Amino acid sequence: MDRIAKFLAYEGRVSLICANTTQLIEEIRKLHDLTPTTTAVLGRFSTISGMMGFTEIKEKDDFLSIQLNGKGPVGTLVSIVRREEETSKIKVSIDNPYVELPLKSNGKLDVGGAVGTNGFLNIINKNEITDSNYTGLVPLVSGEIAEDFTEYFAKSKQKPTVVALGVLVNKDGVKASGGYMIQLMPDATEEDIVNIEKALEKAPAISEMIDKNKSLEEIAKIVTGDENVLILAQELSLKYECDCTRERFERGLISLGKDELSKIIEEDEMADTVCHFCNKKYHFSKEDLEKLLKEIK
Repeated sequence: MDRIAKFLAYEGRVSLICANTTQLIEEIRKLHDLTPTTTAVLGRFSTISGMMGFTEIKEKDDFLSIQLNGKGPVGTLVSIVRREEETSKIKVSIDNPYVELPLKSNGKLDVGGAVGTNGFLNIINKNEITDSNYTGLVPLVSGEIAEDFTEYFAKSKQKPTVVALGVLVNKDGVKASGGYMIQLMPDATEEDIVNIEKALEKAPAISEMIDKNKSLEEIAKIVTGDENVLILAQELSLKYECDCTRERFERGLISLGKDELSKIIEEDEMADTVCHFCNKKYHFSKEDLEKLLKEIK
């Protein structure tokens, strides 16, 4: 079962969030009909997006809009993240879900090659009620996603952070998926930093630990080197939820304007629209479109 948990290490001087997202990423793989390469890409991206629902969203009306585009073959990745008490709700999209690249020389999936590095990571923390937002924009450093989010936290948030993400796939789908994020508090000591660095050097990959059924508490101890980590929250969950509606697509068609909508009616006599987040299809007949046309002033 997928789980997210938050911890404190070294007597509260280090914070940590760990996630097992295996079921979620398998759901996303099926929903978007992903290849092994794009499963790894969107799996890593979805995992860190979901974890940030618990670290970056503070008010109930806040939400995150995250865009990552390295100008690679997969195109743009987008996630929308909302928080409802102990659940982080996400929806994600990818421009080109069918990209498949040869394995790298080390036998790993080529996430960086699929994402590219000639682009940016853009994170907007927005509040619907006040219409206020915070925007963080950083250039990509590797396209491997974890390193790019680490750069975001260092440059845009001034938070020393370690991000690790991993997705293990086999012929049947997602075998293991998860991630962790370690952040230093202002009172973290040099000794704390050295201990964490030593622990990370010896720690297996996060997907390997999850595949071996390590608990999130065990993972927290392994990656920090602290056997006395304190559990802050361990019943957190991550859910895929798309809020698309027919009415929203109607507004999109109306926004095309009278000339463009008239052209669609004349040439196609119908319109089929598809949600990029859940692939749900909405059909609009000629009569439907003519009704929408009358609404345009």
